[in-house]
Amino acid sequence: MSVRVLVVEDEFMIGLDIGQQLADAGFEVVGPAPSVAKALRLVAEEGCDVAVLDVNLGCETSEPVAGQLRACGKPFVVLTGYSTDHLRPWYQNAMVLTKPHRIADLVAALRQAISLGRRVGVPQSALVGPIRRPYGGRGRRWPDGHYSS
Repeated sequence: MSVRVLVVEDEFMIGLDIGQQLADAGFEVVGPAPSVAKALRLVAEEGCDVAVLDVNLGCETSEPVAGQLRACGKPFVVLTGYSTDHLRPWYQNAMVLTKPHRIADLVAALRQAISLGRRVGVPQSALVGPIRRPYGGRGRRWPDGHYSS
């Protein structure tokens, strides 16, 4: 049985791309969900083992989804194009990757989150990972917090 990954991403093409990359890496993809309502419905109806959450979903954030995943004991990886300096408390103990991401980094973060999440007695706060900068930390950080090469 493959690992079920919920993809929460409001930009259609990015969501499809992430889903395809994860499917190619051997994961079973749930979604992509472009909104909080759709993501919460997928969590309730289809379930997942781990999730990839974009922070900003148009006019809303994925914070309610993060809360529901925590309540269910499911780990998640945060994927954002914005500065990680001011992430809300719901995201603080999650692994954070900045866009644009490398698929190898995302797969490694998901596997680590799953591995840590399956250990008995490990508190949710143990699911802390490094903030990964694209291109190995090289590139330019723009005023809005995103990086480019």
